[in-house]
Amino acid sequence: MAEAAPSTGECSGSGGAGPSHCLYRSLMPSTGIVADCRSDRDCRVGYYYGGPEQATWFTLPAGMATMPKPDVIWHSATFAETRVGCGRSCTWSYFFEAKRRQLSPPRRDVLQADFRRLLMAQVEGRALEVRQIFTAREALRIERDWVPGLTVGEAITEIRFDPDGRLYLTWLRGPGRTPVSERVTVPSFAR
Repeated sequence: MAEAAPSTGECSGSGGAGPSHCLYRSLMPSTGIVADCRSDRDCRVGYYYGGPEQATWFTLPAGMATMPKPDVIWHSATFAETRVGCGRSCTWSYFFEAKRRQLSPPRRDVLQADFRRLLMAQVEGRALEVRQIFTAREALRIERDWVPGLTVGEAITEIRFDPDGRLYLTWLRGPGRTPVSERVTVPSFAR
């Protein structure tokens, strides 16, 4: 299963240092993500039902005064991940499930999401953790001999959830940067 590409959205305004207004529509009628930006570094981001002018705005992640323009990835017709950058090797993800009108709190450094089982793989210190998206309960913790000097996210060169429920990853091991590929069985439920 290939990673879904970010949506280009329907944008008006110049963007960059100027204002812009972008809609990232779900395939469900009158539903989606909206970004209202003074500049690409200063945006309000939210979801809407009905009209985008009545958006429910996302709460800013801890330590951020503004949000940059987001990348919105529709993993399915009604399940979106909205990513905002927070520095080098740092992102925050919000997950929006349109059918249930459910929004997750911001989740830091998510590398991959499994929208079928509502799981995410995210960096947690020197480990990779698979957690439930909406509750953040841990389903699996993966610790390896990652390359020293790189974050776990930088040491992982490929990652995906396969349809059979396993997590495929290729990562660099130890000081020799030896590539290792493996498939790990991931339980659906937290321990």
